[in-house]
Formats: sequence, structure tokens, C-alpha cells
Amino acid sequence: MPAGKEIIERADGLLSDADHTRWPLAERADWINEAVRAIILAKPSASSQTTVIALNAGTLQAIPQTGTPTPLRLIDVVRNIISESPLTGGAAITPVGRNILDAQEPHWHDERYIRQRKAVTHVIFDEDNPLQFYVYPGNDGTGKIEGIMSVLPAPLTASGDASSIDSYAGDIGLPEPYSVPVLDYLCYRCLLKDDLHGAPARAMNHYQRFAEAVGIKIQVEGATSPNARRGAP
Repeated sequence: MPAGKEIIERADGLLSDADHTRWPLAERADWINEAVRAIILAKPSASSQTTVIALNAGTLQAIPQTGTPTPLRLIDVVRNIISESPLTGGAAITPVGRNILDAQEPHWHDERYIRQRKAVTHVIFDEDNPLQFYVYPGNDGTGKIEGIMSVLPAPLTASGDASSIDSYAGDIGLPEPYSVPVLDYLCYRCLLKDDLHGAPARAMNHYQRFAEAVGIKIQVEGATSPNARRGAP
């Protein structure tokens, strides 16, 4: 993954501030972190990981909310997990629309009608509630599944002296080729601050390049939804 130091050094030439006087290093690190968050907001799959999710009893489930990187939303559910050590996969899990289950099995949330099981057959996901999802049949509380989640990586921070560029050698949390839009966003934020030198036009040029690179105008949330994968309208 690209290092924060590498992006800051590339910005030095564009900003003519190799001594980091006008824009201190700590400030630049904050803007790199801001760029990473903006990219993930626009494109959740930019930072993702495969995780084993332990299920609760019942149909309503939630993605884990602890740990680093921080889980943000569910992207996909792949399969049941039989064992974690060694990792052993079970039956595949397919997404299904809630309206279909509601029509065919009106009591699918009620264990008196649909017996709870360890293995999951279907997952039901609502884009308006990205931290939760439903499983069918309702789980007995012992099941585990493999999910793909969008995650927020640990922020870039100084590992030592905040005024030394070597302290920012940590990675930015996104793979290549995202160093390019992150660099443009960093320059945009720096130049936007530079009111005294008539830099707003240059700032907006960098922002436009950033926006085009990550496709901010595209409705990527719908494109990365488990519901979209099954071809539902």
C-alpha cells in the first residue's frame, strides 16, 4: 500500500513547499485521512476485507462494530463456515429480496413456524440499513458465515516526531492506484486554504481530478449491494 510519506513528498513539488512550512505535516496527514474517508464513502469496495461473522439467534443480524479496521457496511455474504481452524466453508449463501420471503413465508421471522438452524440459506440486505441484515432461516445462535465488508482503515498518524516526514512512513490504508486521487485531494485541501495566493482555481482543478478518479457521481452503493448482485431492480 502507498505510504503517507510518499504522497506527502509527491505533493511537495506540486505545492512548492518542501520545507512543510505553509502546510505542516500533521495537517497534511489529516487531509490524507480525509481523502481516504471520502473515497470509501463514494466507493465502499475501495477498502474491504473478508471476515467470519458469528450469528445471533433469530433472523436479524449485525456486522461487528469493533476492531481495526472499523467495519462500515456489508458488501456481500459468501458462504456458511463450518470451522474457523482450519477455515472450512460450507454451503453457499444467496441474496434474496425481503418482499419475496414476505410473500412466500409470511412467518419467516417466527421460529414457531420456521425452525431456526445453524446453516444459512439466504441473506436479506437493505441499503438503508448497512450495519444490519437478515438471514433465512433464522439462526439458532451457533452459525457462522463469511462476509465481505467495507472497512475504515487505521488513520495515518505520526509514529514519532510530528515535524519529521519519516514519521509518516505508515501506509494510507488504500491500495494502488488510489494514491493518485489521494494526492489530488491533499493538494485540493492545501490550496483551498491558500487564500492569499489566489489558489482556489488550482484547488478546484485538483478536486475535479479527484472526483473523476473515484467516480463520485456514480451510484456505487447500489452497484456494490448484495441485492444488485442478484439482478433485482
